[in-house]
Amino acid sequence: MEEEIIRITINEMLEEIKPTDVDNFEGLCYFCSNNLMYDLLQQEIKADMLNIRDYTGVDYDHYFLIAGDNEYLIDLTYSQFLPNGGEVRFFEDFPASVLSSSEDGKDILNHLLSDYYIKLTDDSLKLYLNSFKPAAKRR
Repeated sequence: MEEEIIRITINEMLEEIKPTDVDNFEGLCYFCSNNLMYDLLQQEIKADMLNIRDYTGVDYDHYFLIAGDNEYLIDLTYSQFLPNGGEVRFFEDFPASVLSSSEDGKDILNHLLSDYYIKLTDDSLKLYLNSFKPAAKRR
């Protein structure tokens, strides 16, 4: 039941955003995560917004949610980290490329890109956060 509410709430929110012709969600992670968090809380589903900066050592803000009884990791804007010829300056490599380097990571990436959430386990959280490898400091 909880997962179904999360799925429906995500889809409703994305329907509101998609008509604005947003192809790249870069810079929208805070907006999306914050709004989704409040939508879930209104439906009495626990949701906490977190920033990768606090867990990875990367000098970059990217927000995602942990929802339910710590059962789901939701990232509505992970698609911005696909290797699309853009700049990687904050990361060692595109986070999606890092994720896709293992079978479990590919599974996580596929779910983030199609469903926008994954079942949260210690391993899935570790793979997700480790995809944001900080770039070497420039001297």
